[in-house]
Amino acid sequence: MKMGYTERPSESLLNVLYNMGVHKIGLKHFLERRKVQEFGYQYVAVEMLVREQYLVLDPDFRGSPIRDEIYRGVRFRLLSPGGEEKADAVLSRSEQASPVVSWRDLLELLPTPPIPTITLDLSALALSSEDPNVMRVQIRELIDRVREYLWDPHLAITSADRGFMEWVNMIVGRNKITITQSRPSELLWSMDADKVVILRQDAPYALTPHDVLSSEAFLVGMPHEKSISPTQSRFLDNLVPWGLPRRVELRNSVVGVPDSINKIVETVLKARYKYGGDIEKAVISSMTHKNAISRLYYEIMKASKKGIGSPYVTWELYEDLSEWLPISREDFEKVAEKLGVRIRGD
Repeated sequence: MKMGYTERPSESLLNVLYNMGVHKIGLKHFLERRKVQEFGYQYVAVEMLVREQYLVLDPDFRGSPIRDEIYRGVRFRLLSPGGEEKADAVLSRSEQASPVVSWRDLLELLPTPPIPTITLDLSALALSSEDPNVMRVQIRELIDRVREYLWDPHLAITSADRGFMEWVNMIVGRNKITITQSRPSELLWSMDADKVVILRQDAPYALTPHDVLSSEAFLVGMPHEKSISPTQSRFLDNLVPWGLPRRVELRNSVVGVPDSINKIVETVLKARYKYGGDIEKAVISSMTHKNAISRLYYEIMKASKKGIGSPYVTWELYEDLSEWLPISREDFEKVAEKLGVRIRGD
């Protein structure tokens, strides 16, 4: 492992800046302010890598703080245009003005091959009844989710036809995603990815924290639909025979677990990079309100007891559920009413 090696672009950039004593970065208007505020140095680093940009000297730039991050005990600051604060270096699309940091400096600290890889296989695409517009949204969001934690080479799309790269470029814009006609086994074998997790919600075993933290690749298929038969779902297992089929669970059930491709990948990346392998926290943070309500139906039905007349639950159940499930008292009352379950107690 090389000195300073990291899987994440943000850490690669901060590592370079720390070693050079560059603490304040000025940003130009071509970056999205919302993304700078939300993702900070990760967003800046990905933009540098994808668009091959530089940090250059610009004594005339003045800005105002938009985001601070602490790295190795040192405060690093991003500045938006308009303000009084000087920058140590400014993000630029060219290197004509005294480059301080190149996108290549970041690249040198990132893994080759890009492990872990998120591999989306399109072999089952012909089986899909999915609206093409929905598929476009899912792939666009999948790329966004990967960029929140890693960057483009960590996303590989396999079994793609010749026109697919053009189609991806049309909906995504400039990118450095790996798109190939090869089968996933060929790609993953060439990357020496020994531990591959196949993510499918009908898998025989649950995903574990060890799987999340140690795996070198995560394989998902398009489409990721409930209508796909078990035989079709297990097709991925045959494509990568050494892969480990795993389902993403929340407290021993897949009910309420987000099951679209981009949400499954988001959950895995959050568990690995944000929550230290805690799958439950990652699932809950990725749930939509619809997912939470689905799980609430399941929990009330499971807990309801027979009494005189209709079955019942107590408010104690709500107190227990609300400690981990993002629901309100009103949600609890509405779901119980729809199930014909009475609520006892205050």
